[in-house]
Amino acid sequence: MPAISEIDTRALVRHLREVGALRGVVATDDTAAEQLIAEARALPTMAGQELASRVTSPKPYRWSRGSIDLSSPVPADKTPIERKRAAGPEGNSRYHVVAYDFGIKQNILRLLVDYGCDVTVVPAQTSAEDALALKPDGVFLSNGPGDPEPIGYAVANIRKLLGCVPIFGICLGHQLCGLALGGRTFKLKFGHHGANHPVKNLLTQKIEITSQNHGFCVDPDSLPSSDVEITHVNLNDHTNEGMRHRSLPLFSVQYHPEASPGPHDARYLFDQFTAMMNEANR
Repeated sequence: MPAISEIDTRALVRHLREVGALRGVVATDDTAAEQLIAEARALPTMAGQELASRVTSPKPYRWSRGSIDLSSPVPADKTPIERKRAAGPEGNSRYHVVAYDFGIKQNILRLLVDYGCDVTVVPAQTSAEDALALKPDGVFLSNGPGDPEPIGYAVANIRKLLGCVPIFGICLGHQLCGLALGGRTFKLKFGHHGANHPVKNLLTQKIEITSQNHGFCVDPDSLPSSDVEITHVNLNDHTNEGMRHRSLPLFSVQYHPEASPGPHDARYLFDQFTAMMNEANR
C-alpha cells in the first residue's frame, strides 16, 4: 500500500483546491524529483480518453447470482448464502435485462438479480440491433472509466434503443444518456469520489446520501428541456445528478445506487426500473 510522509498535507489540499485535480507520481526509490515530475507530466490526461472498450467484457455472458446475505451464518463449505431473489408467480425471473458493460461492477448485477431480473451482460460495443435481438425487458447502462464524449458508438446505440425498451443508466451510463439526448458533458475541476455525497431528489424533495466516483458531468443547461427533466442535484456543487425523459422510458443518475457497503439510500431506483419494465410489458 503506497504511502507518503513528511509533507505539508494541508498545503497540498489547498493547492489542489485552487488548481483542480492533477496528475502525480508516488515513488518508493531514490529516483530524482526532476525525473518523477517529467514522468507525471507525461501521463495522459483523462479528458479525451475512451476507456470503456479497454475494460469491457470481450463476450456476452449470463449472470444469475444475487446479493450475499450477511445476516446468515457461513456454512461449513464456506459458500456465501445468496439472498432470495424476487421471482415471478412461477418462481422464474420476472424480467430479462441486457446490461451494457462499460466497466460494470458485480454488485450492480447482484442487485438486478435481487429485484427479479435475469441478466445478460454484453460488451460495450454491442450494437442496438444485437441487444434488441436478445428480447430484453429493459437495458441497463453501467458505470465505467474515462471521458464519455469519445464513446460515440454507445451514444449512437442509446439513440436507437430509446423508445424501444426501458433504459436505466448510472455514472458513465448517465453521461452517455445525456449525450444521446442532445446534451454536453464537461470535466469537473474536482471529481466526486467516495461516500456521503448529499444529493437532492427534486421529485420527492428528499435528500439522499450517496456514493460517487466520477470526474465528468452532464451540463443540465445543454439538455432540451422539452424532452428531459432534471431529477437530482448535488448539494455540494449543484451539478447534475439525475434526469429522465419526459415521455419515453429512460432515466439515469450520476451516483452509484448499488454502493456496497453503502450508503443504500438510492436502492429505490431498482424498484423504479422494474416498475418501468412492468409497465412496458402491459
